[in-house]
Amino acid sequence: MKRLKTLILLLFVVLFAGSSVVLSGLWKDKKYVKSVEFNGATTLFKDEVFDFAKLNDSLILSNSLTLEQIETRIAKHPNIKTVHVTRENGIINIEISEKDPFALVTNGKKMFLIDDRLNLYILKKENRDIDLPVISGLSEVLDINNYSKDDMRDLKIAQFLIKQILKTDKILYNYISEINFSDSTGISLYSSEDATPVYFLDYDEVNQRSRLPVDVRSLDITNNDFRDLIKMKVVYLDDLLKQVIVYKGRYSLTYIDMRYKDMVLLKNNNIQTNE
Repeated sequence: MKRLKTLILLLFVVLFAGSSVVLSGLWKDKKYVKSVEFNGATTLFKDEVFDFAKLNDSLILSNSLTLEQIETRIAKHPNIKTVHVTRENGIINIEISEKDPFALVTNGKKMFLIDDRLNLYILKKENRDIDLPVISGLSEVLDINNYSKDDMRDLKIAQFLIKQILKTDKILYNYISEINFSDSTGISLYSSEDATPVYFLDYDEVNQRSRLPVDVRSLDITNNDFRDLIKMKVVYLDDLLKQVIVYKGRYSLTYIDMRYKDMVLLKNNNIQTNE
């Protein structure tokens, strides 16, 4: 009987020791990091992201940071949309996605990219040939972390306008290269091929079409009459492009003026006509 108890005790000791080895191995596998992988980038490089986030492989391999801390640091990079950090089999995998820009923005000195949440971020050299409309005529102090109230208003208007152009026709979208807000009385566009100015609308037109007077200084894209006016002008410009402009030669137009009610004025280089 005593011998049986001894065998049972010995068996428990062996089982306990074995389970301790297995558990310690699992714990070590979870804690031990042998490599760092960086995936999902298209224009960003691992070194520049790590420099911004004050990270390096040695720091991550030392296990001195949690996965959440690594994510938080990387997520602050202005060009990164999402970041997800995981650990598996001793490998730290950092998966990022970059922001998807809908336009370029300039303050007259610098050029930025802008995403659908109206966040400005750095225009990298890898993005220099990107084919997007430019939003111009904004304040000179506009920067990644510095938006004036007027700049934000104009960016929202430009975003709505670009969306309407895309919904209407991709050819029209390709025709427009710039949306300009330098004139405080309205919006101008420029064509892609020859930079023909298009005087798109005058803010006072909203008053002409609205039953209630509107203070143009506070006019923004939340105004339904303003939104309807933009939609209508986009349709007019699309019709004009398909019926008239497509048959004009390059540099044949001095300007296109759409600020008149139910009329578009085309100024040719040699003769002026109403369309």
